[in-house]
Amino acid sequence: MQITSLFHADSFFKAVLDSVQFGVIVAGSDGYLVYVNNLARTLLGFNTDIIDRKVHFAEIDCSAWLDIQRIIKTGEPQIGVPVMSYSKPLVANRSPIVYNGEIVGAISVFHQLDHYENISEYLQKYKILTGQLEAIIESSYDGIFVTDGDGVGIRSNAAYDRITGMNSSEFMGRNMLELEKEGHISESVTLKVLKSRKTETISQQTRTGRETLVTGNPVFNDKGDLTMVLTNLRDMTDLNKMSSELEQSKEMTSEYKRRLQELQRASLSDNFVAVSGAMRDLYQKVIRISGTDAPVFMHGETGVGKELVAEEIHQLSDRSKTGVLVKINCASIPETLIESELFGYTDGAFTGAKRSGKPGLLEVADNGTLFLDEINSMPLVLQAKLLRFLQNFEIRRLGSTTSKVVNVRLICASNQDMNKLIFNREFRSDLFYRLNVVPLLIPPLRERREAIPYLIQLFLKRFNQKHSSKKTLSKSCREALERYSWPGNIRELANMIERIVILSPGDCITDEDLPSEIVNYNSMMNSETDLCGLSLREQLQLIEAKIVSEAVEKYGNIRRAAKHLKVNQSTLYRKLYKKCSEEGSFANLRNIANLRN
Repeated sequence: MQITSLFHADSFFKAVLDSVQFGVIVAGSDGYLVYVNNLARTLLGFNTDIIDRKVHFAEIDCSAWLDIQRIIKTGEPQIGVPVMSYSKPLVANRSPIVYNGEIVGAISVFHQLDHYENISEYLQKYKILTGQLEAIIESSYDGIFVTDGDGVGIRSNAAYDRITGMNSSEFMGRNMLELEKEGHISESVTLKVLKSRKTETISQQTRTGRETLVTGNPVFNDKGDLTMVLTNLRDMTDLNKMSSELEQSKEMTSEYKRRLQELQRASLSDNFVAVSGAMRDLYQKVIRISGTDAPVFMHGETGVGKELVAEEIHQLSDRSKTGVLVKINCASIPETLIESELFGYTDGAFTGAKRSGKPGLLEVADNGTLFLDEINSMPLVLQAKLLRFLQNFEIRRLGSTTSKVVNVRLICASNQDMNKLIFNREFRSDLFYRLNVVPLLIPPLRERREAIPYLIQLFLKRFNQKHSSKKTLSKSCREALERYSWPGNIRELANMIERIVILSPGDCITDEDLPSEIVNYNSMMNSETDLCGLSLREQLQLIEAKIVSEAVEKYGNIRRAAKHLKVNQSTLYRKLYKKCSEEGSFANLRNIANLRN
C-alpha cells in the first residue's frame, strides 16, 4: 500500500499533525512529498497548494534529500540535524516510516533552533538550581525528611540518617503509619501534620539514644491541597553540649547574660523601670493618657510607686510646660486643715489665719496637675466639696465671697479597697466614679520580681551620686536582696539601698552589711520554702515546681511523670526548662534531655 493513500485515508490524523507546535514533512520512498503540516509550510514559506502538485524533496533541499535517501536505505534515524538553508535556523529529527515491515518513506520533524537554545538554557539553569538545592539539603546540620501528601517517605538527607541511626532504605517508599506501628519511631510528626494541616512540633528519642526536637511543616499547592510534609530534626544532645560549653566559659556567660538583660530590660525613663509585661502595658497607658486631661485613679499597695507614675504622667503632658505638679498626701494633713490646704483662705477666715490669706493648692496647680495620694483618707464633708469643684472647676477660698475657675488635671491614688470603703459609706460613690475615669493598677513588687535587679542597680547608682560614694554589691549580697520578699515594695527597696550605702564601711557591700530581716529571711528560704507573704500565683508556682520535680525523681523520666500527672510531655518539659532557666542552672538544663528518656 502506498504511503500517499495511507495519509489521504485518515483526515483526523492530519488534523492532529496540523495542530502540533513543530514542523512535519513526510516523503515517500520515491522522494515525493506526501504531507507538510501547517507550521512546516509557515517556517519553510511553502504555498498552500504544495501537496496538490507533485514536489520532490530535492526541490526543497538537495543535501537533505541525500540524508533522506540514506535513512530510507539503512533505516537509521538522524537526530539533531541543523538545517541552515531557510530564513530561520532549524534543527531536524529524521526517521524512517515502517509499515508492515517495509520502509515506505521518511518523516522529518523540525523546530526553530532558538527554541532548542532556550530549552537548553532552561535545562542548564534547572540543573544548576537542582544541584544547589541538593547541596543545601545535604549540607544541613539538622536532619531533613520529606513525605508525600499520603505520608510516604520520598526524601531524606545524610544528617537525618546520622541523627536517627536509620538507613534511608528503611523508610523510603513506606508510610509513616506503618513505621509507627512497627515501633521504628515512637511518634510520627508527619501523621500529626496530615491530621491538623498545620505545623507541629514534638520531642523524640532516636534508637541511638539522642534527644531530638522534631518539627513538621505542611506544603500546599496552588489549589490548597497538602502535597508534602517537610520534617526538620534538631539534635538537642548537641545543643545541651553547647550549653555546657557556654557555662564553662565565664566571659561568654557574662556576655550572654548582659545581652539577655538588654533585651528584657525596658527602662523607659530615668526613673521608670518596666521589665514585666504588666509594667510595660502600664507605661503604654501612661503615654496615651498623658495627652489628655481625663482624671486618673491609681490603685496599689503602699510603696509600689504611685507617686512616680503621677510624676511621669505630668512630665509627659503639655501641662509640664504651663504648670507644676502639686502633691498632697491626704492622710498626712490633719482633717481640720485639709480643706484650707486645698481651697485656700482669706484674711481672718479662722483663728491663726495669715493676714494676707493663702492660696489653696488647687490654685497653685492651675494649668498643671494635682496629685491626691491616699484620697481614701479624705473626710466625707470635703469629698462633697471636691465633687462640686469637679463639676465646673470653680474654687472659693475659705472666708471669700468670690469664686475663681482653675484649669487642673486631677490624679488620685489609694492603697485601700475603694469598693469596700464605698460599701461601708466611708467614701462617696459619686465622687469615686468622677475620679475613676482612667483606672491604673500598679502591681506590687512581689508580682514583678524580674524588675528587682534593675531597681537595685538604679537606686545604687542614685545613692552613690547623692552621698558621693562608689559602693558596689557582692554577688551573694545582690542575690540576697533579689530573693527578699520586699513587703514594703519599691519604697522599702530604695530605703534599704540608701541605708546600706551609708552604713557599709567598705566600698564593696557584703552579706554582713545587710540588716537582720534580710539575712533571716534568706536563711529561712534556704532551709525550707516559706509561702507566707507571697501572692497566690507565686505560691502555686512553687507548689507546682515541687510536684513536678518529685514526680520526675520518682518515675525516673519526664515521659512517665507526665503520664502519671496526666499532662502533655512537652508541657512538663517546658515547665522544667523554664524553672532551670529562671534559676540560671545550665547544669540542670543539660540533664533535662536525660530526664525525658
